[in-house]
Amino acid sequence: MPSTAGRYGGGLKGNLEYLVAIIQNRLDSSGFASSFNEFWLTFFYSPLYVLPGVVGIENDFKKVFETLPSSFLNRRYKKIDVSLKAFEFSEHLDKADQKKYEHQFEVDNQYKNLSEIDLAHVLIDKYLEAGSIVKSKLKKDDLFDFETFKNVLLLLKSQISTNFLESENIKLAAKSKADTLKHAIDLREERSGSNKVKDKRIRDFRVYDFDLGAKALYPYAYQYCEIFLNILRSKNLLCPVYHHLYIQVCKTMDVCLERSFTLDHWYINGLSVIDYDRYLQQSDAEKEQTVFDVIVNGLRDIAHIDKLDSEIIESTIQEIKQKGLDTELVYEVIENKRYKLIVSYFSRSMEEESPIYFTVLDKTSGKSGKVQIGKAENSQIYLWLQKITLSGSQIKVKSSNSITADVYLKNKLRSMEFNIKDILNG
Repeated sequence: MPSTAGRYGGGLKGNLEYLVAIIQNRLDSSGFASSFNEFWLTFFYSPLYVLPGVVGIENDFKKVFETLPSSFLNRRYKKIDVSLKAFEFSEHLDKADQKKYEHQFEVDNQYKNLSEIDLAHVLIDKYLEAGSIVKSKLKKDDLFDFETFKNVLLLLKSQISTNFLESENIKLAAKSKADTLKHAIDLREERSGSNKVKDKRIRDFRVYDFDLGAKALYPYAYQYCEIFLNILRSKNLLCPVYHHLYIQVCKTMDVCLERSFTLDHWYINGLSVIDYDRYLQQSDAEKEQTVFDVIVNGLRDIAHIDKLDSEIIESTIQEIKQKGLDTELVYEVIENKRYKLIVSYFSRSMEEESPIYFTVLDKTSGKSGKVQIGKAENSQIYLWLQKITLSGSQIKVKSSNSITADVYLKNKLRSMEFNIKDILNG
């Protein structure tokens, strides 16, 4: 796993992407034995850039960097962790993105312009170094067949060439895709065959369209996600285990399946395919309809597999279908003995912001009035209207006093008062 200042995780690139898998396969077939089940090797590499907002974090990173190498043999959980310095991989991992950022750094010339063959040799040498560290820390009851480990790596190193890396990368990429698709299908079948208790109220609803490009379905996906989330929550849709529903929209079902894996239990992916080339040629009204349709397909995909409440799902779809993006959403309802206050809004783009309304009903006279109190992005509404108080003559609003609110509500009034009679009188 790569690790640098403010960034962690991912894998190697290009024809090195599957080199670790090759090492794993060679060890599996060699008879290599160990009393440990996992071997995690972290490459700490010098950053070539630092992301905005975390400038200075490179100094803390350097303090950790100077303590390396480090290692830990966790005998209870049968896991080995080794961390090594890896200047050699800085350009491999960061160079392509370096020019995008203001805060840039460099590495020594000896670590620049390394070829994939050079890096493949370095990778194997790092594993050998890590293996030697592990060997030095073994105790009486530990097993780590270092001789086999070393011989496998040295043989592989002698075979490294451009043709070897390219051919193995192509072969393993195809195998990885096939394995991924099979695993995704197996997991969906497993979900379909289970009947877990549905006791988790939905908290989040999003569309992911990474396969299509940046903001490919914006603003329609952004607006519709808020609408679906609001109404599904109001109807108290309950889910098994997860409470975040994500719709993966891709050009093919294979890509949808590849992206369908969940790394944790609290979210699930619904799959939906789009003819994106056709979408790009559509009018705005047609695009809006297309996005609605792909969201519906993804939601129905989740509902069908996990046996969610079909009545809630279908009634929500039909309700939204009636007015589309002009569906008015209820944010909160507050009542006292005389008045009923409905806080509502329409989901809009981040640039346009969502108009927010107060509707007051006088229970005694039956008279009602409605006023727009302002606009905010969907994600700002909770912070802005965090405390609403309804009295016999006034409505008072106070926003959150958190640091987050200070950042996101810079241009908003943080305290407001409304006269109820003024609203009723228009």
